[in-house]
Amino acid sequence: AAARLTGQDNPTALAIGALMHATPWLLGVAKVVGGAYILWLGFNLIRSKPTAAPLDDSQWQQADLQRQSPGKAFLTGFLTNATNPKATLFFLAIFTTVVSGSTPLTVQGLYGLWMCAVNAGWFALVSLLFSSPRVRQTFLRLGHWFERTMGLVLVFFAGRLLLSAL
Repeated sequence: AAARLTGQDNPTALAIGALMHATPWLLGVAKVVGGAYILWLGFNLIRSKPTAAPLDDSQWQQADLQRQSPGKAFLTGFLTNATNPKATLFFLAIFTTVVSGSTPLTVQGLYGLWMCAVNAGWFALVSLLFSSPRVRQTFLRLGHWFERTMGLVLVFFAGRLLLSAL
């Protein structure tokens, strides 16, 4: 049943899980590649600089007038993330931290389903929060601190992942 669910919701995670199960050495390679990628992302985030002057209220109001329909906005966001190779690499790296050659395929499928649900929940929360002009302005003003903090978290995560590959 889990394989059927993930086949519909996340065929990539199912295929990766099956491949890792069949070739354990590939799991080590994926950990090293994924860890290096997450480390690179982390260092780039740590170096984040403040953005240029935030938009004023009239610019946000003009942008709000050009807003897409909810369905089109959802489709655009979904396709942008689904076809983003960086997102695939990121989730592959996370997936390889919790999956080993001995992890049952059913559990791997549940991990894939869980990752899809968490990802969808995150983007729903972000879209709700950033629909507020006040939240957008605050994030534009202070967002580089958030990025630096996330960079540190990613560097730590990458270090653990790379150490587990040894």
